[in-house]
Amino acid sequence: KEKKEKKEKKDKKDKRERDAEDDTSLKKPRFEEEKSDAVGAAADDEEPAMKFKSADGRKPQSNASAAPPPPLGTFPTSSTKVYMGNLAWSIDEAAIGEAFADCGEVVSIKWFEEKDTNKFLGAGVVEFESTEAAARAVAAAGREVHSRETKIRAWEDRGNTGEEKRAAKTAKFDVKPLGPKPPGCFTLFLGNLNFGIDDDEMGKFFMEGAGATMTTVRWLTNKDTGEFRGVGFVDFPDDENLDKAATMNGKPCMGRPVRMDWQAPGGRG
Repeated sequence: KEKKEKKEKKDKKDKRERDAEDDTSLKKPRFEEEKSDAVGAAADDEEPAMKFKSADGRKPQSNASAAPPPPLGTFPTSSTKVYMGNLAWSIDEAAIGEAFADCGEVVSIKWFEEKDTNKFLGAGVVEFESTEAAARAVAAAGREVHSRETKIRAWEDRGNTGEEKRAAKTAKFDVKPLGPKPPGCFTLFLGNLNFGIDDDEMGKFFMEGAGATMTTVRWLTNKDTGEFRGVGFVDFPDDENLDKAATMNGKPCMGRPVRMDWQAPGGRG
């Protein structure tokens, strides 16, 4: 009888120990549960880090260690290319090379043309042999070529990299007032346009902002790649609508301030 009682006590003790072990494995201490919940909540509030796929199959790296993007608000400027505008429709590469021979040798020219008709739009990007030559050309802004004063400025490289898109989104420009309107002008040149712009958005911009009605829009694209360059020309039916539209110079359209200038009438060919 004594042995039986001892055995029952031992069995009960073993059972209690087993139950205690089971409870320990199934339950977390209260402070661990709170810590786990807090971490989970924080993770839910944060945006997931952007991942970049590795070409060699290695584990993707978080963008947290990536190099910071360049300062926003400016476009990278080409050291050898310049924009030339207000060009005569009779212009050609030989005439540009001759007119700016004192600045340096012209390496290449990309004319701005309408995408559908290939009609010349009186502007282009001129590449010089050196940084110094390009700087001299910019200093020669206003030089008369084929009886027209040439508008010249450093060319801004507006590519499709993430950094350049972010720069474009927050870019700020000094708004320059329009000069005297040329006789017979019914067209505005527009720069710094959002790359998602279309005819409807352009018309809405002028109508809602100034009560101006436009007639046609011509977007400028790269002749070789077809890439939109963020600039274009807008025609208006009369002086009244043109003058109203000109009051929108520097106003934001789709998040970007629009730069404007008069476009003298003319035709090429």
